[in-house]
Amino acid sequence: MPTVLQFRRGTTSQNNSFTGALGELTVDTDKDTIRVHDGSTAGGFAMIGAASTDTLTNKTLTSPVINTGTFGTSILPVSADGTTLGSASKEFSDLFLADGGTIQFGIQFGNDQDVVVTHDPDDGLFFKSAATGDDNPFVLTLQTGETDIAADDVLGAINFQAPDEGTGTDAILVAAGIEAVSEGDFSSSSNATKLSFKTGASEAAAEKMSLSSAGLLTVTDDIVIKSAGTIGGANDTDLLTLGNGALTVAGTLAATTGTFSGVLKTDDTTDATSTTDGSLQTDGGLSVAKDAVIGDDLLLLSDAAVIKFGADSDVTLTHVADAGLTLSVPATADNSFPKFNLSAGDNDIAADDVLGQIDFQAPAEGTGTDAITVAATIKAVSEGNFAADNNATKLSFSTGKSAAAGTDGGLLEMSSTGKLTLKDLATADGSSATITLQSGDTDIAADDELGGIFFQAPDEGTGTDATLVAAGIVAMAEGDFSSSSNATKLSFRCGNSETAVEKAKIVGSTGKFHATPDSVLLIKNSAGSTLKTVNGHAAI
Repeated sequence: MPTVLQFRRGTTSQNNSFTGALGELTVDTDKDTIRVHDGSTAGGFAMIGAASTDTLTNKTLTSPVINTGTFGTSILPVSADGTTLGSASKEFSDLFLADGGTIQFGIQFGNDQDVVVTHDPDDGLFFKSAATGDDNPFVLTLQTGETDIAADDVLGAINFQAPDEGTGTDAILVAAGIEAVSEGDFSSSSNATKLSFKTGASEAAAEKMSLSSAGLLTVTDDIVIKSAGTIGGANDTDLLTLGNGALTVAGTLAATTGTFSGVLKTDDTTDATSTTDGSLQTDGGLSVAKDAVIGDDLLLLSDAAVIKFGADSDVTLTHVADAGLTLSVPATADNSFPKFNLSAGDNDIAADDVLGQIDFQAPAEGTGTDAITVAATIKAVSEGNFAADNNATKLSFSTGKSAAAGTDGGLLEMSSTGKLTLKDLATADGSSATITLQSGDTDIAADDELGGIFFQAPDEGTGTDATLVAAGIVAMAEGDFSSSSNATKLSFRCGNSETAVEKAKIVGSTGKFHATPDSVLLIKNSAGSTLKTVNGHAAI
């Protein structure tokens, strides 16, 4: 029969209270493990069995393979920054952390856990710089490992996606993103990069906005700012204010061109006195497609300024420096002339209504009083009620003497029937109207006419003799005028199937009245009875 070697044995409790001799072995019957004793330590030192469950304290495991391990409190490295999880060739798969769990990072050789990543249950992660000193923000840096950056290379990107969306197709594409994209080849003197902001509508997210290395912000569609929001620069942050249907500019608006689909309005009340002041200024021309309404003065500051009328500028009003205005029709065709029309807006013209009026005045005359009243007037005055068959009007020319025109000066009226009336409006004794016919001839000789009044019916339908001058009164020089002579006769002319010829005359040098040889002068009383007959050869 074989020999059986047995060691001391007992329960775990019994082994824990037993102190064995140096080198003695005992068996723990509860755990089926062996204990080695040193002669002084109660319980000795337990050996680990393949099937036993034991707690290892301060033990070093070299390259162990643990299929599934359960740890109580912590897994600790032997020293700070002294242990890694996994290696370059043996990576861990998933890392599961409890709600609110944190990942804490220390500096390369430190142990102060100054950066903390904390789980936000059911939402995401918190990234925090635990340092409490001033200017210690959390910094997240996305780095590319590429060694030769070329134009349009992406240095880093953040994408937003709903990959588990049940509707699929477009819904599971990247819906938005932010990318840093190189603007050209990187070099020792260039790292020009733009930020590209991408969004999707029914597509993988594409660039809709970008911020260039030069600070240029490019947006593919509209920019919407809150009502009453402002836009400005570093030195004027509220230069533009956007209201409900209104844009308020606090400073100067400068642009190459501008197109406005609504009303362009300025509330500034600065008067314009030159081309460089006023509420609205332009260094060039001003084009207005419709009416222009001017609430106060309109200043044309250049000499010879022109106002042109008509689609082809066929009528012009031109400034004549220091003199006045010229109304002109530039057309060179025959019978092209300017016409000035004064039109009344009255729609029920009655007798003595004024249809139009031109006044002449010196309002700046320093002596004032009568001097600044209207000195002369031309006006068209209706002679009766206007009707479908009547627009009878007279022209009235009036002047002032020591009052407004038409009060105490002269009055000349031409009626609708062609009658002229000349009147001195002054009421003082001796006031009378006078007509003076003057010749511009500077060397009057015998038989020169100084002036004449003629009577004619030029529109008589029978024509020929009927349209000739039928009568006339002419003042004619009897001889050469000199410093001591202005002898003149009055020639009375009449026609009889002819242009009117002299039939009688008053000779100024003799004071006598003559009839022509074939004429007879009859002197009658008020009853029409002939008092005397004078043959043409006689003179009275």
